[in-house]
Amino acid sequence: MALGIGQSLGLYRSDTGQTTAALESVASDWTVQSGQIGIAVTQFGSQTNGSFSDWTSAITFDETAKTGSVTTTINIASLSIGSVTSQALGAEYFDAATHPTAIYEGQISHIEADQYASTGTLTLKGQSIPVEFTFDLTIVDGLATMSGTTRLDRTDFGIGAADEGTLGFGVDVSLNLTAAR
Repeated sequence: MALGIGQSLGLYRSDTGQTTAALESVASDWTVQSGQIGIAVTQFGSQTNGSFSDWTSAITFDETAKTGSVTTTINIASLSIGSVTSQALGAEYFDAATHPTAIYEGQISHIEADQYASTGTLTLKGQSIPVEFTFDLTIVDGLATMSGTTRLDRTDFGIGAADEGTLGFGVDVSLNLTAAR
């Protein structure tokens, strides 16, 4: 079975005022009820939270074997991170104009009970880095609920200055998703 999400179609206007094409929907056997990709960083000693509003995710999953694969594409210009959105989309950080999407491709494996891991590669700002994403997944009466986190080092992707005092190296990424068959 495939899980997918296409949160918006057409054009997307970022907080910078730049209009970019939104991602197209992906084919899916599931209808996403809700979903969010969030990020949290430490800026000047305080946590700053943001999220991407335009992303697609196609997931195949064999419930019997408890394995599958995932491809998630994120429209970088859809990032909203409060008063620093324009700066975050600029060349020193995400560089949305040059690198409009981030793509994660991974293989899903069962760990224990309702815990799973997706091991794959995240391509962001021209850099492809191995990433493991752990998550909880339950499927009850045709409703899949998934929630997980991972921590990335922003410097692996050439995002921001090498000064951790201004902007922490660690970026917490969260994904929450509910989909119905």
